Amino acid sequence: MSQNTTPVNFAARKIAMTILRLLCFAAGMLVLVAPAILLPAGAMTPHAGKAAATLACLVLGACAFFVTGMAGHLLRRSGLLRALAALLLAVPLAFCAALLWRGAAPAFMWTAGVLLGFTLTLYLTFVYPVLRAQTQAWLRWRAARQLASLH
Repeated sequence: MSQNTTPVNFAARKIAMTILRLLCFAAGMLVLVAPAILLPAGAMTPHAGKAAATLACLVLGACAFFVTGMAGHLLRRSGLLRALAALLLAVPLAFCAALLWRGAAPAFMWTAGVLLGFTLTLYLTFVYPVLRAQTQAWLRWRAARQLASLH
């Protein structure tokens, strides 16, 4: 393995992460704008509670994408921010899964499917690898501590 591959891989990864974070901003805007485009005028029920719950889910879903886009580079270092991103990403994940489960209009199904795939990609890219790496580091620390206590 030559030494020239490491800087290229690092640069390619940095570019890919930048593009992914820019796509987060686009997804956040899509979450806020798509329902207004896809729903015909007057399609929402006049129940204030249902409308407020839908609006809260949309805002939390958009916040999930905005937080991940703005603080994606800090998720590796901050456990609190990583937990916040994981909780916020659970909102669009559940909302899109519910839309797919209900089997709404085809336009909603396509939008929900794309957002569900993108949410899973974000979770697997930003949150899960850090959690897995921390577990492996904790296991190495515990093994070293047990080894030290034996001597």
